Amino acid sequence: MAKAKTFVLHDESVNTYGFRMLTSGADLTEFRKNPVMLLDHNDWNLPIGRWDNIRVENGKILADAVFDMRDARAKQVAGKVEDGFLRAASIGAWPPEEVSDDILLRYPGQTGVTVTRWRVREASIVSIGANHNALAFYDVAGGVIDLNDKTNIIKLFDKHYINNSESMKFLLGLLGLADNASDNDALSAVRTLVADRDRLKAENVTLKDSIDRVNAERQQARKTEAATLVEAAVRDGRIDAKAKDSYLKLFDSDFDSAKAVLEAIPVRRSVSKQIEAAAGTTVVGLADLQNKTWDELDRAEKLTLLKDGYPDVYRTKFKERFGIEPKM
Repeated sequence: MAKAKTFVLHDESVNTYGFRMLTSGADLTEFRKNPVMLLDHNDWNLPIGRWDNIRVENGKILADAVFDMRDARAKQVAGKVEDGFLRAASIGAWPPEEVSDDILLRYPGQTGVTVTRWRVREASIVSIGANHNALAFYDVAGGVIDLNDKTNIIKLFDKHYINNSESMKFLLGLLGLADNASDNDALSAVRTLVADRDRLKAENVTLKDSIDRVNAERQQARKTEAATLVEAAVRDGRIDAKAKDSYLKLFDSDFDSAKAVLEAIPVRRSVSKQIEAAAGTTVVGLADLQNKTWDELDRAEKLTLLKDGYPDVYRTKFKERFGIEPKM
């Protein structure tokens, strides 16, 4: 059995009728359920085969032709396909469900609309295609619409049908030119737009590179600062060395919050520092206590402090006040 040949059933090029159809807007649901292959869209005759491996690739609808080799007519067509005498396939579609006259969707040479949503009915082997991958539309009764009659195309797309003069007028308006502007004026305006576009693209690339570089430098600076802050916190006892990695991860996720948390932790004074501070307080406290009488210390409720901190001074003041040695 010969290998099935792959046909392009549809692409997005402008067809001979002046409009084009977006592949992304094609609904293949019903076609996949009943992938009949007709000859020249003649659905009053039996199918000559079916389409397998229906798929969308690079804006094209592709399918593999499988001919009914038990049918004499199908076998004859298959032979002409195999020998290269028939090479074109054609989509048969229902009337468009959604169209657009957006100038941005229009291709060079396109005089009609862009069909943005449509349903596939069948696909046929044909002698000559409309967009080198032919096209046929069916009316609600299932009859093929004659697209060679321009009136039918206008009816098919209603108010969305656009002729060349209207397209040009619309384009001149977008370019900010008068309706009577020449082709050279329009071409010059388009070239200016293209040049501006290319310049802006280049500037955007340069700007993006600059922003990326600044962000990378800022990130590296923050990493360095985070490491410095964490090391300092370990040294002054605010955090344990085991928590170092956890704090660095916190800095990576939220630098400002991590810095605020670290700054809020009080510095842990060493035992020697605490002793030094206490000693400084002792000198000041002793002088203050020695200058007060027993009664003044009693009213100030500092006798206990005197007894615990300075027992010798306590004995002296006790003896001065009561004339006897205290029982310590």
